[in-house]
Amino acid sequence: MDSNGWAFWIFIAAVVVASIWSSARQKAEKHETLRRIVEKTGTIDEVKLKELFSEPSEESKPGYGYRVARVIGTITIFLGAGAATLVSIAVGLGKLFAVTEMFQDRVGWIAGFAISAGITLLGVGIFFSSRFCEPPPGTRSEPPAR
Repeated sequence: MDSNGWAFWIFIAAVVVASIWSSARQKAEKHETLRRIVEKTGTIDEVKLKELFSEPSEESKPGYGYRVARVIGTITIFLGAGAATLVSIAVGLGKLFAVTEMFQDRVGWIAGFAISAGITLLGVGIFFSSRFCEPPPGTRSEPPAR
């Protein structure tokens, strides 16, 4: 394995360790907050305790699915457009330098454009499927309040 491979795996390990450390640090801060509340008041309010130790659910927020579908759809659309650009560059370089055998015949570049068109259509489908999700409150897609 070359140095680039080692650097990649070391980076992945660093990200994993950092996320574990961050999670442990957040839990320690919550316990410290609870300890200070008990020291100051002498009692524990059960509502505040549940609020402190319950994880906020992103999916419970109105409009979460709408935003996720819009973001993933937009990213996928641009990935498809990028793939089309990459295919067109490879076709141009293949014809210019005659090095890329895949793009010497029409079947190769047609397949490349078909794959990129499929990726783009998938992104369009995901983007427009957000219309079936609950939109976030206060957006322009809601009827005006009376």
